[in-house]
Amino acid sequence: MGHGQLIDWTNLEQFAAPAVIPAQWTFVIPAAGRASRLGFDRPKILYPVARRTILEWLLDFAAPNCARVVVVLSPGGRALVEPELERLMPGRCDTVIQEVPRGMGDAVQAAVPVVRTPRVALVWGDQVALRRASVEACLRLHAGPLQPAVTCPTVVRERPYIHFDRDDAGRISGLRQAREGDLMPDRGESDTGFFCFQTAHLRELLAASLANPGEHGRSTGELNLLPVIPLAARRGLTVLTPHLMTLEETVGINSAADARVVESYLQTLHASPGHRES
Repeated sequence: MGHGQLIDWTNLEQFAAPAVIPAQWTFVIPAAGRASRLGFDRPKILYPVARRTILEWLLDFAAPNCARVVVVLSPGGRALVEPELERLMPGRCDTVIQEVPRGMGDAVQAAVPVVRTPRVALVWGDQVALRRASVEACLRLHAGPLQPAVTCPTVVRERPYIHFDRDDAGRISGLRQAREGDLMPDRGESDTGFFCFQTAHLRELLAASLANPGEHGRSTGELNLLPVIPLAARRGLTVLTPHLMTLEETVGINSAADARVVESYLQTLHASPGHRES
């Protein structure tokens, strides 16, 4: 089931745990992508934005809030990324390899066997603009009294790339993806590139998606992650979709233009390039 009341910053404390307990969390970062559109010949997660790599920005909000980080890499990315992980977060990182790029769901499925905590947070490997305060709010909400299976913060945007359909009761009933050729609304409700799951439910949902060809992308044939969210709702699991992120936080870096937008945002948001405000 879903939760009928909109959860945002005005009522968060009513539904959130008082604090994040890092020992309960593993962060999974799918980062097997290349940076060819950025004109960069190293793994995308090492691309510099506002004087720091994407990886450094991601670990700023991940490292204080989890026991371990699992990074999903391409076969050629391990030798370059692992030394940086050990430098930035020594002894607390695992890497897994996605041999063939078959989609984000496939990447996450490769990481899940390594996860040993009851809760898992997923963040796309280019979401550097997410604020630590927003991330921690989602983690606290997911650990709160509602005990959701899935917490998927959403934003409303013009010309969405992703859109969640809802039924008359406000529950998520479907997913539209522009990259799969779906008919998209002019204004829609999108994910933010950040997700929280109960680990056991994530395993079950991914296994069900993998076993059902109908859950694979119509155009790409990929096993995407996002279809597990309406699948969870159809199964009667509690799915929370709080409004805790701003549009500016949700810009992923897929082009040089995206990098400029995010860099400007980060420089405005933070007092200095080396400091990550909460």
